[in-house]
Amino acid sequence: MAIIQRRNLRNFSSLYILLFLSLFVQHGKGLYENEAGVIDWHQKYVGTPRISLFHRTSRGVSILTATDRNVIASLSAHNGNVEWRQVFEESERIFTFISHETNALSVSNRDGSNMIRLWDVDSGSLIWEQKVAEKTGKSNDNSSETNSTVDAIFATDKSGVFILLDGASVTKFSIRDGKQLWKAIIDENSSKTITFTRIVHYGAALQVVGLKTTNNKSYAIEVVTLDATIGDTLRKNTLVSKVASLNDIIVIGGESNNGFVVWKEGPHMRVNRFGTVEIDEAPLEALYGNVIPSFKDANGPLELINLNLGSRTEFLAQIKTTHGSSAAVFKVDPEGGRLAVLYDLEERPGKSIYSAVVDKTNSLIVSRSRRESEESIKIEIVAPASRRVLAIHSISHSLKTSGCIQKSILDVDNKQKEKLSYQIFMVSQDQSVYFWQDGRFVWKREESLAHAIQVEFLDFPERKLWSQDIDELEEAETTTPLARYIRRLKTHIYQLQDLPFYIPTYIKHFVTGDYSSFAGTPSSDDRKVKSLYRDTFGFRKLLIFVTPKKLVALDTANKGDVVWSRYFDHSIKELYQIFIVRTAFIKYPPALVALGVEYKAESSTLRLFRINALTGEDFTPDNGADFPADYSFPFIPKQVYKLPIEEPEERTHILALVDEALKIHLYPNYSGARKAFAQLAPSFYFSLVDMINGKSLSGYRISNTSVQEESFESAKLWKINFPEGELIKAISERSPYEKVASLGRVLGDRSVLYKYLNPHLISVATYTNTSQDISTLNIYLIDVVKGSILYQTSHENVGTIYPVHIIQIENYILYHFWIEGEFGKSTTEKGYVVVIYDLYEGANKDERVDSSVFSSFAHERPHVSAQAFIFPYGVNALGVTTTKHGVATREFLFALKTDQVFGLSKRFLDPRRPTAALTADDKEEMLIPYEPVLPDNKKFILSYNLTIAGIRHIVTSPALLESTSLVVAYGLDIWFTREAPSKTFDVLSEDFSKGTLLATIAGLVLGIAITGPMVRRKNVNSRWY
Repeated sequence: MAIIQRRNLRNFSSLYILLFLSLFVQHGKGLYENEAGVIDWHQKYVGTPRISLFHRTSRGVSILTATDRNVIASLSAHNGNVEWRQVFEESERIFTFISHETNALSVSNRDGSNMIRLWDVDSGSLIWEQKVAEKTGKSNDNSSETNSTVDAIFATDKSGVFILLDGASVTKFSIRDGKQLWKAIIDENSSKTITFTRIVHYGAALQVVGLKTTNNKSYAIEVVTLDATIGDTLRKNTLVSKVASLNDIIVIGGESNNGFVVWKEGPHMRVNRFGTVEIDEAPLEALYGNVIPSFKDANGPLELINLNLGSRTEFLAQIKTTHGSSAAVFKVDPEGGRLAVLYDLEERPGKSIYSAVVDKTNSLIVSRSRRESEESIKIEIVAPASRRVLAIHSISHSLKTSGCIQKSILDVDNKQKEKLSYQIFMVSQDQSVYFWQDGRFVWKREESLAHAIQVEFLDFPERKLWSQDIDELEEAETTTPLARYIRRLKTHIYQLQDLPFYIPTYIKHFVTGDYSSFAGTPSSDDRKVKSLYRDTFGFRKLLIFVTPKKLVALDTANKGDVVWSRYFDHSIKELYQIFIVRTAFIKYPPALVALGVEYKAESSTLRLFRINALTGEDFTPDNGADFPADYSFPFIPKQVYKLPIEEPEERTHILALVDEALKIHLYPNYSGARKAFAQLAPSFYFSLVDMINGKSLSGYRISNTSVQEESFESAKLWKINFPEGELIKAISERSPYEKVASLGRVLGDRSVLYKYLNPHLISVATYTNTSQDISTLNIYLIDVVKGSILYQTSHENVGTIYPVHIIQIENYILYHFWIEGEFGKSTTEKGYVVVIYDLYEGANKDERVDSSVFSSFAHERPHVSAQAFIFPYGVNALGVTTTKHGVATREFLFALKTDQVFGLSKRFLDPRRPTAALTADDKEEMLIPYEPVLPDNKKFILSYNLTIAGIRHIVTSPALLESTSLVVAYGLDIWFTREAPSKTFDVLSEDFSKGTLLATIAGLVLGIAITGPMVRRKNVNSRWY
């Protein structure tokens, strides 16, 4: 019997060893086609539209747009999906974007050269591309919404495209192959006194309009007429004019009509027909008093608005009034060149946004959009020629979540014979876009997420936290046990209504094995908002994104649906950071603090907003005096730290803010918080760096702990000045919340290398410039408590055109860079390199620091085991998987320049990979033989065939399952997935035969039911006989 027990123990030991070793096996990550999009989701974005226009294609109505993220795209008017898009380089700004029939033309600037591209509107494919170097010496104004020195139009005879570049030259390109047909230098001396801004094509002539600087600090209008066929200059006219700025002039007409230039000059509005020197004018005083009644109460300058109607000669003039604003539609007679008022749009409260279109009867239609209330906007659609109001719509639009409307584009759907359908595409202050049809909301795109600068994972509360609905804890002392029992009973009866949903859902999850969306059952509260509870395995979390003007919370379990969003009005210049100061507790909802900068005339201040993380609303507890929802500091902090302590009242983490005088301010700042910080202060050390491209690093500690003061003094402990010529390029540190499962690494002979787990260690990468594109990369490992450099190394001949990326976790440090040659020994081999450090307490086996508590003031330095590998790709960001207890194998994540996410197990990035033949101990340790080139296995691409544009950051968070890490990559796009570096060892696989298991259990139960009476009968009989 003892032998059998010993054998069973050996069998169980072998089983446990196999399970443990399975954690460290690199499994294939390839997936089948039907698995794509099951555990991951991808949201495509284009950015905030700067140029937008409706276009009809073979698919129907589309919206062509060029955005501030240097993207041109086609959006479906039906559902807002991206039909196609082209993402330019980050530094390549788009100047103009136009369309005609089946083609679209973009003009952008990259590295000092103008890039001209013709696209197919249906597919977004490139037809041809031309690169034109700047030669005029006039710089492009990248700060403006669109560049005023670049313009482009299609030739009316479809022979080519005319492009004005740099405000000084016009070039005609063939529309068929992009060949340059002619080029005209209209400002031969590259004079900075003349800047041409617009071109108009009519008949055989091409008019180029610009402004010429005069001696009296105003501008004269210059018009150059070119031969549209060969590009010769026909004539030059300088109109007698005094224009204050470019905003006071518009150019209208062309194509089938002659062109006109309209400008505002002093008390007059003037008009000139191209090709003549005659000027027609209208006194503004007469317009204000007699012609346009709503202009009578004018209270500001007149603003000319170009409606961009092609050959049409209508335009709009807007003016501020005493009670809001007013506008009128003007028209220039194409034959006589006379200026006339078509329609007075009348005075309306606030500011209005206008757009116009021509319908199938060639009638002009104008839309006017304005704020009606805090929760709605009003849209008026009028026909100026017939002086009719075609439609008035009041549309739900929350200023709290989206801000005011900034732009609008009107389109008319001519499919209905009896009635026209009006479609409006709008851009709001929060950088989102909307589409309405006949006053009905159709779709919205949260394009503010294309500008995300930070993201935080937030765990949902458990379903069992009933106190979020009924605060039982507060009434425990005053309510009788019977009343509490009756309340609990009512709660359970109330929840029984969810049973019909729960049973089929549970069976579905049991059969499929997919619990990712099992976030509980719906309740009556869920009819208002989706159930905000945690799922079985912790796959469901909130992704809270920070954009410059908005916070947006996405649900990871519902394909990234927006749970809540909040817009911060114009008083906030920009948001830049959030902190989760409290996770979900019984009685307490999760809370976050958002930090924003508010610029004032005399100074800048920091605004802190305390927000309920589940709803996005202001969070103010009962003692609101100590916890205001909106709080300001009269300075912009040099650094903000989330402290590992909580204040006693609301159980939220305390924030420490370092001001310019290096004083520490607390938020919240009341006596309880100051007392809690005073206890932490003796062990609180912090460092300040001169940021990227800085030259020094300094360390500080708290010098006084008086809780009576509003702030705490700090004292400098040390400062590291890097050698002359060195600039900081990247900094990394360990996350204070990471979990480490093992303090050491077990080797093949059962000895241990103990990990060097210094919580105060940071990694700093600097460049020492040796030439324009070649530098020396220096890596420093620094203890920020005592300011000592624990390790330093250098890599020569490093290319600086590719940034260095560095990441740190546990006792691992990894960095990626480009090298010109093999570690400086030659210049014939180039490539991307990753270097991995493993830090241990000692170089020898079983060697460790003789102390149970880590101290930075000890003199021990880590032993650094390092290895370099050739990496097949350039990267934009680094990440690493994190799990609940840190047991699963780490996997490093690389955001590739090919817009994909590549995952590589730590086993491949191991400095202990032997260069010689594997020994028995190496095999026992499961080491992989060293190869200088890391594997380029397409199965390691987590994003499979998706294109995740513009990735800037990769952030991970642990699930409740130890095997699984949640991953989000964001930049222009957002992509979320679940990754199991050691495979899902704690969950049954999807191909596990659950039917067989149930049949086996049923068979055992049946066998027990049959044999049980027989055994009992036999036992009874044996006692009798």
